Amino acid sequence: MMYPHLLVLATLWGGRLGAQVPNLLPNPSFELVEPPAPTAQHMMPLETPAELWRPRTWDAWPEGGAVLTLPDDSAQAHSGRRCVHLAAEQGLARVRYQPMAVPAQQTWTVRAWMRGKGKVRADAWDVSGDPWKQIGIRPLELSEAWTEVGCELQLPEGCRKWALDLITEGPTEAWIDDVLVTYPGLQALGLPPTGPLSKDEHTLLYLPFEEPLNEDAFFVKPQADLVAEGLFGKALWLGPEGYVACSANENLNPQQGTIEVWCKLLSPGNDNIAHGIVSVPGPEGMWLGKDQYSHIHFGFSSGWGRLSGTTAMGYSWNWQPGVWRHLAACWDKDLLQLFVDGKLIGWERNPKLSRSLGPELSIGSAGMELDDLRVSDVVRYRQAVPKD
Repeated sequence: MMYPHLLVLATLWGGRLGAQVPNLLPNPSFELVEPPAPTAQHMMPLETPAELWRPRTWDAWPEGGAVLTLPDDSAQAHSGRRCVHLAAEQGLARVRYQPMAVPAQQTWTVRAWMRGKGKVRADAWDVSGDPWKQIGIRPLELSEAWTEVGCELQLPEGCRKWALDLITEGPTEAWIDDVLVTYPGLQALGLPPTGPLSKDEHTLLYLPFEEPLNEDAFFVKPQADLVAEGLFGKALWLGPEGYVACSANENLNPQQGTIEVWCKLLSPGNDNIAHGIVSVPGPEGMWLGKDQYSHIHFGFSSGWGRLSGTTAMGYSWNWQPGVWRHLAACWDKDLLQLFVDGKLIGWERNPKLSRSLGPELSIGSAGMELDDLRVSDVVRYRQAVPKD
């Protein structure tokens, strides 16, 4: 089954289509969707009605009898095919985006296109510590026609990460689309990519998996093969005994670089199995993947101990199998960052980096498919984060 993966990137500002404003959100129009999470009792069937799918990079849920859907209907959306529909006679429904890194004290702008009746609030939360602290509540009035509404937020000193809730207040029916979160100086990230990548002078390894791997440069065990239905043409499939590796010394710079790849797990994110996506095995190693606790991790090790890295705790717990996801890991002496589907999910400032790694670069592991893998010797993506 094919899954939508292309984003609507145009931003509507001030009621007119103007110059694109950089948007922190990689899925502002809710076009990037996936099936609901698996449950403890059974796997949710992939034939789940389209309106019950969930927006990638967002958290979305109803409470107390409210209803939250994503209509797959361009007639209901402000742009594209999707939007969020919240209906709450009782209880409430919300969509949440978090965490967002706060690089400096500045004014943030939140805008969205909405229509309906009732009221939606924009709630801001300081998620730097535990428990969270509510730092702003802004009511947004609805009208029958699509209208751009929004507010500005000044985050408190010391806030390093914050979350945005768009939440119903009282009896409400609302359609929400084209959400913008920005601040002065924000740079567009360009993730996830909307098409195949390409090679340039900074590319150490590029594998679109359209042709069989060169046996002189790659070690390939049986049950690692190309399949026809990748994201962009063919893809690499790895079965239970599948294994692919090449030279780490030739294809990875431990001092600075970028790894980017599309990955499709063939089991749920809470399968209690570690899945290495790109790694260097051994005591002087590197690992990018999902561990047995559903954490997404990227980092370097030395003498089997952690050297540097970042971990998004439980991030893949709700992942369904069979969904293409984009991962990008970037590092240099100043900053290490990890992105999934264009969302920054972790970082470390001033990371300790290996001067040399083990000899083998492992590509994928059992129970997944990969497409469009590129390893570079430069940082291709960077998002501003707090200085301390």
